[in-house]
Amino acid sequence: MRQYIFKIYRTRYFWSHLVRAELKNKFRRSKLGILWTFMNPLLLTLLMSTVFGVVFKMEFADYAPYVLSGLIVWDLVSSSFIGGGHSIMSGEQYIRQFNHPVIIYTLKSALVSTISFIIAMASLGLWVAVTSPENLSLGLVTLPLTILLYFFLSWAVTTIAGFLNAKYRDYPQVTALVIQAVWYVSPVFFKKEMFSSSPALESAFYFNPITHILNLIRNPFLYGKMPSMSDYVFTIVSFMILGFFAMILNKKNKDKVIFYL
Repeated sequence: MRQYIFKIYRTRYFWSHLVRAELKNKFRRSKLGILWTFMNPLLLTLLMSTVFGVVFKMEFADYAPYVLSGLIVWDLVSSSFIGGGHSIMSGEQYIRQFNHPVIIYTLKSALVSTISFIIAMASLGLWVAVTSPENLSLGLVTLPLTILLYFFLSWAVTTIAGFLNAKYRDYPQVTALVIQAVWYVSPVFFKKEMFSSSPALESAFYFNPITHILNLIRNPFLYGKMPSMSDYVFTIVSFMILGFFAMILNKKNKDKVIFYL
């Protein structure tokens, strides 16, 4: 394991170049470029908050930042599950030429998703600075640890997705359906009160890891309080479980992945 980690470190200039190249390619020929990562969640929030605010009778000023924070984190989660599926396949030309650790291609995708998340977080930071400036300092203090946890979570998910998609080409279609289902049973834009109609829904809300992953951002930025210990525990346990499966998949398939491409 130590040697494998050292190999990843030794190829740092290679995979860091891939990260920069993908970020540049992502916004190539775009007039606004990287600003789209900042503006897209804001524009989508305005649309969803207006529509769902009327349907659920929510106050816009209270509901909009809730939706914005949910969309930003959900984009990181969904891009790890769906976009991460292409991480290894997109590195096919390099895998065939170089004997680098295969996991650096999932690392590249996880870093791109995390950097996109950080840029998108600027929109929430701006919103909080205008509407609730007293929460901003706590949000910024807790943000570095949250970003670190999100990155490791994204890397674990991306690694699982990358190997599964390389081996089973039905992965994108199945995952898209699963992710859509999880979206509707997670508090991305549904508030806690909407899950209180039955004890079963309340339990599903509490034990859903997405709830606690979202709370790492929502509690400090929206409510001015530290994320709870259970929020950190659920997030860390989720990462450890996913990381364990990622390690198993990597160990079993790293030498065979060339035959899957």
